[in-house]
Amino acid sequence: MTNLARVLTDAARTHPERPAPGAGPVLTLADLDELSARVAGGLLAHGVRPGDRVELAVPGLPALPVLYYGALRAGAVAVLSRPRPRLLVVGPTGARLRFATGDEAQTASTVRVGPEFLGQLAFWPLRPGIVERADDDPAVAVEDTAAGGAYTHGEAREAVARLGAPLRAPGLPAPRTGPGDTAPLGRAVGGTG
Repeated sequence: MTNLARVLTDAARTHPERPAPGAGPVLTLADLDELSARVAGGLLAHGVRPGDRVELAVPGLPALPVLYYGALRAGAVAVLSRPRPRLLVVGPTGARLRFATGDEAQTASTVRVGPEFLGQLAFWPLRPGIVERADDDPAVAVEDTAAGGAYTHGEAREAVARLGAPLRAPGLPAPRTGPGDTAPLGRAVGGTG
């Protein structure tokens, strides 16, 4: 059993002061580790359980890696998507909780992510542990690509190992959508907008 979030905790333990890739120049690996532990604590406090889907509609924001690893730490499936215009009627994504910017349609299960979001995480409960998941449990799903796609924890860990860059998980190569099929992840996964 494993969890892709171990990549972060191992790197933070080994190189705590290194800048966290994809999290902007402000966060170190130790910062990303602590903030993602607070997101995990908040998710668990809000009833998110292992295997639940957590939608992350915040591409390009410094909060994306924090939310991504927080969802993984809690044992949830991180569903990467793009923001939706306010007037767009969208069907349910199956997410128990959704993180989105203030410019899009809000629901009762949406947590607004704005410029002050990372600072507010200091008040969220800290959950330093990681919920272990089986290698074949889903870790990441992509809702906004033409074909969609998903990675299991094992597939994601293997892709990270092939890339040779332990914290490039948000920029994983195309997920499998079926036997032998792949679909591009798009820019939303890499956190660049």
